[in-house]
Amino acid sequence: MNERRADTAVTYDPTGHEVTVADDAGDLLVGTVRATEAGGADAGAADGDDGRIRVAEVSLSTEGGGVTATTTVENAGEEPVRVSDVTFAFDTAFGADARVYRHGYQSWTPTGTLPVGEQFPTEDPDNAPMMNDLAASTDDRVSSYLTGLVEGDRGVTAGFLEHDRFCTRFEVDDDDDGVATLRAVCPLEGTLLTPGERVELPPLWLDADRGLREGLAALADRVGERMDARVPETAPTGWCSWYHYFTDVTEADVRENLAELREWGIPVDVVQIDDGYMEAFGDWRSIADGFEDMSAVADDIETAGYRPGLWLAPFYVESGADLYDDHPEWFVTEPTDGTREGPGTPVDGGFRAGSALYGLDTTHPEVLDWLRETVSTVVDDWGFTYLKLDFLFAAALPGERHDAEATRIEAYRRGVEAIAEAAGDEAFLLGCGAPMAPSVGLFDAMRVGPDTDPTWETPGESGSQPALKNAVRNTLTRNVLHRRWWLNDPDCQLVRGTSDLSGAEREAFAALVAATGGVNVFSDRLAEIDASGRRLLERSIPPATGGEVIGLDEERFPSRVVCDRPGDGAATVALFNWADEPSTVRFDAREYGRTDGAGADRVVWDGLSGEVVDGPVVERELPPHGAAVFSVVSAEGGDLLGDAATLTGGSARASTATLRDGTLAAAVDGEDVTFALDRE
Repeated sequence: MNERRADTAVTYDPTGHEVTVADDAGDLLVGTVRATEAGGADAGAADGDDGRIRVAEVSLSTEGGGVTATTTVENAGEEPVRVSDVTFAFDTAFGADARVYRHGYQSWTPTGTLPVGEQFPTEDPDNAPMMNDLAASTDDRVSSYLTGLVEGDRGVTAGFLEHDRFCTRFEVDDDDDGVATLRAVCPLEGTLLTPGERVELPPLWLDADRGLREGLAALADRVGERMDARVPETAPTGWCSWYHYFTDVTEADVRENLAELREWGIPVDVVQIDDGYMEAFGDWRSIADGFEDMSAVADDIETAGYRPGLWLAPFYVESGADLYDDHPEWFVTEPTDGTREGPGTPVDGGFRAGSALYGLDTTHPEVLDWLRETVSTVVDDWGFTYLKLDFLFAAALPGERHDAEATRIEAYRRGVEAIAEAAGDEAFLLGCGAPMAPSVGLFDAMRVGPDTDPTWETPGESGSQPALKNAVRNTLTRNVLHRRWWLNDPDCQLVRGTSDLSGAEREAFAALVAATGGVNVFSDRLAEIDASGRRLLERSIPPATGGEVIGLDEERFPSRVVCDRPGDGAATVALFNWADEPSTVRFDAREYGRTDGAGADRVVWDGLSGEVVDGPVVERELPPHGAAVFSVVSAEGGDLLGDAATLTGGSARASTATLRDGTLAAAVDGEDVTFALDRE
């Protein structure tokens, strides 16, 4: 059997269960597909059929510009059998100059395109249960759900198209000489097949016809369509308590910032209370000192004109919580031989702030009822309709569950579905610390990187830990998921002058958030934001609808983002220097709609300085971790058309803007507003 889509050719020989992926220049991947019985027996290769499980069929079809391989496994024996993994094991044609796109398991797990032989730092054992797919045998060389290989002008993008049952992965065996093997693994986790019963796996999608970014975007489109992705039209903006107050936030702190926000008048949507209002992870309805009446706080937020938001980690319970003591039978537990009496030992879910944490068993009916009751309290009784749900991986930890036949992804999705049901259709759900692809269709927005932090980099930490550098990397390298799987959340802007971030770093992150178009929330105490910080935030809100990250196949930290200006159809280009030394960037307006000798009414607009600059070619030396933002815009009659009130010109809210004597007058949502742009 063979199938071709443009330059992608996939063939399957059922005699030896051999699969080949080629482009017009020759073979790229050559291998076999086989199923593994729980306990270790193999079936699927011509010399490995033991008469029990077998690869019954691999059907090929075209979809989304690529080729899909859909595998069916059958129990050909006379007794029930459990299936462990189904694996496509490929030898590859990618050599020493190749690069590998490695996609992380959950929100915080590092993602990016690395040279062969390189990998992200190994996680600290305390963090590994949070960051890694613990069921994978080769954590450091795993790309979860999807991957890409590129070398010169040849490449392959691969990924599974459905993620509501199995936690798929790609194991990349590479070194300095190239990629020796690529294994696409669908873990069935001991799925039971009765004699003659078959199970069809999620289709494996393969593309050898496009560049890495285009291939990943096409794959993400197909996953989003199959899994009914939730993509709101508008990305929320707002304020969050976390990065100034952390767990010490009080009701008075929230009201102080609410009053400052109203006086400022910046057009944001949400005011979100983060960790610190409750007594312990798990005891979400037990209110900590510093808060008296959660419903009264939510009422005040709503009365002020904002949507009340609240953080909780619904599947994560710390060892000191009342819930942990009251319901020891509610947790994912270590595997046993089936002879255990009473509650088992909870699976290690990581360590945070002095406490061991564990994951709830979301296949347990009582846990699902508790989740519904908790969320109903938060939404219906207290009045919070914007929910940031954190540490969600806890429900997908490997281990034993009440429903022994449920996979861990089925368990995870049952838990989120129970929350969504209780929250109602009008609630906005933002996921964080979540298994990525299995969350499609469940969330309106998703955190796509590690926590930001009031510092660029923490020496000695892995790529998953809080640091602006880590948040920047994943915002760039997961940009293809934005508006395909959900709205991306890059995490909060921090613009206060008292942090360890340089002015250039604050500007660069504001430009990145604005240009990529995801959730845009800031998290400083408002009284500590000076005039320049407020001006920066004003001009990053609202963000563009979305931007395209250029250079994903070449750079660990891509350095260019292009987004549209809906006001006038022009493009905004954000250029970055992510290096630790100054560097010069070059912008050529002729690449974005301007040519010499034509279009005299077109000018180059510097989005950060708020000035027109000489073009068409602009060279700018950027400080370490700095940015420049340029647009080619109309300037008829002195008016900067489009949305000059923002860094990117990417907002659909503002239609016209006029710069007069250092003040920008703009029409935003049909109302006249002004911004003072004179720089200190």
